[in-house]
Formats: sequence, structure tokens, C-alpha cells
Amino acid sequence: MIRTPGPHALSKAAKKYKAREREPAEAESLTTRAYSVLEEMICTLQLPPGTPVSEAELSSQLGIGRTPVREAMQRLARERLLLVLPRRGCIVTPIRPDEEVMLIETRRAIETLVMETAAARASDSERRQFGEIAARMKTALRTQDFDAFAQLDAEFNRLCVAACKNELVGSMMQVIAPLNRRFWFTHHGRTLSKEGVEAHIEIAFALSRGDARAALSGTERLLRYVESRIGQSGVTA
Repeated sequence: MIRTPGPHALSKAAKKYKAREREPAEAESLTTRAYSVLEEMICTLQLPPGTPVSEAELSSQLGIGRTPVREAMQRLARERLLLVLPRRGCIVTPIRPDEEVMLIETRRAIETLVMETAAARASDSERRQFGEIAARMKTALRTQDFDAFAQLDAEFNRLCVAACKNELVGSMMQVIAPLNRRFWFTHHGRTLSKEGVEAHIEIAFALSRGDARAALSGTERLLRYVESRIGQSGVTA
């Protein structure tokens, strides 16, 4: 169950990120940094659905100017992670079962195309990488290493985008990726679902063989599992 956010949720989460040791400022723009921090807090539910997000407070807590913070918040609003309330500011977008259904419908259309094209177009090097990722995912599941799986999942998604050789569909995947991450944390937190991870492994091994039919079968298995989780999180916002 995700608890209703307290009045200081944003302040506490932002202080945690400000305290982290970071790369030199030139490595990323301030807008990108503000976006990355806020997106991470929202997707991992450190800022639960319904949390008020103040531009001024976030700017102060992160030590980043208000213009980059504002630009980051505008991007997050476009990505449906923040909801702008006229004359009332922004809140983290509430999670609604009907929107989760729409997300899965969108994923099914996009990921079907990605799997078909990646299976056909992946280079030998990319196929080897899919096989390596699948093997490492098996290890992460066996040891219940959430951080390792999360990193492998990100690598897997990037490799799928690269292997499908379609920049437009890659852009579409990037748009829904944060919503997918928040879905996972909403329903699983920092735990690994055997069914969900095994579906990822099935897809990665299929792509390593260039087997489009098996990759699509694994994708449908994953999406059916995700569908089964809708409405089971107990989120209130």
C-alpha cells in the first residue's frame, strides 16, 4: 500500500538527492539533472501519487535554478508524470486503472513492432548481447538482486531500440518508459516477480536467436502478466 504523501515528502526526497555525490556539472545540463532527479523520485514512488510539487521548493532543495526546474517539470507534465492544476500548481499524477490499461495497449502496439524488427535486424554483436543479458537476468532472479535486474532491464530496453533500427519507434519507447517504471514500482516495489522476470528472459533469449515468433510470444506473456496486476496496488491519491 502506498501511503498518502505527507506535506514534507518533496523536501525529504529532494534533500536525499542533493546529498548524493554527482558527476561534474558539465556532464549534464541543469535541466537534464533536474529532470533525472524528479523523474527518479516519481517513478520509484519516493514522491507518491498526489504529492504537491513546488517549483520554488524543488529549486531550493536541489540547488538548481528555477528555470531548469520549470523546464524539467514541463517535460514531466508532457510525459504524464506531473499534473498541472490551474491556479493550484502541480501534483504527481494520480495512478488510475484506466490509464494503466491505456499504457498496456500502447506498449502492446509499440513492443510488437520493436520485437519483430529487432529479431530481424539485430547484428551478430547485438544478438550476443541479448544472450548475455538473458543469462545475467537469470542470475539476478536467482539471487533476488533487484538493482542488478533494474540495470539489466535498462540495458535490454536500450539494446532493443538500437537493434530495431527505427528511430521513431525508439522515441516512442522512451516516452512511455517512465510510466512503465512507475507501474513496476507501484505493483512490486523493489522486489522481483518470477513471472515478469522470466518473461523478460524468454524475450531476450529469443532475440539472441533472431526468433521473432518466440520474442512476440514472450512479449505477450509479459503484457498479460502486467494486465493481471492492474488495480491490485492499493494506491490512493
